Amino acid sequence: MPATTAASKYNALSFEVQRKVGQFNFDAHWTWASNYLNTTNLENPYAPLFWNRDQYTFRHRVTLIASWDLPVGRGKSVLSGAPKALNHAIGGWQLYWIAYMETGQFFSPSYSGFDTSGTNTTSGLPDRIKNGNLPAGERTITHWFDTSAFVVPAAGRFGNSASYVLEGPGRHTHDVTLAKKFNITERLRFTFMAAAVNLLNHPNFNNPSANISAPGSLGVISSTKAYAGARNIMLRGRLEF
Repeated sequence: MPATTAASKYNALSFEVQRKVGQFNFDAHWTWASNYLNTTNLENPYAPLFWNRDQYTFRHRVTLIASWDLPVGRGKSVLSGAPKALNHAIGGWQLYWIAYMETGQFFSPSYSGFDTSGTNTTSGLPDRIKNGNLPAGERTITHWFDTSAFVVPAAGRFGNSASYVLEGPGRHTHDVTLAKKFNITERLRFTFMAAAVNLLNHPNFNNPSANISAPGSLGVISSTKAYAGARNIMLRGRLEF
């Protein structure tokens, strides 16, 4: 039912598992969410406030976190009898791993160059004649959604498509950090970290072009997410005193 006042509806199911075995800690978290707003389609100020998806709410999001105190050095299962100098170098290392897996953000189809509504507006939401979302196995970077599902509206009205009806590419990254704290004196400490962001170098793409008035690029993905880019390896040091 159309609403008459601005509102949002968020529903989610969350599931978390934690496990500790010796020096190994594991935490897994999954969220299945639905978030709808009625303030995203403002083309027609006289129309009722229809419900549309929130573009920034992922349908599914999984986070995996693990930390491990490596069993190397004095009192550990590997090189437990290491001399003090050697233990200072090889003991006390920690390995951290975090993985993100999430479905894509939602985005809207559009058209441009036509004043179909007669309101001096030359762009907006098109007519939606089919679902538009392809099965996951049929999506490619050159044909992400069914481009035949949207057409320019007929003269005299706005398009009938809702906002954010298309689902974009998801995210899949694994970040790993190896770290150790060196106690130099009672008050002076040095922490070394070797971090690999997106260790597997998995490509994470932005949403495709969705302007049906530009058929040459329609449905084509041309860039990757800035916050989940190519593999990046960093070495860091921090001195505490």
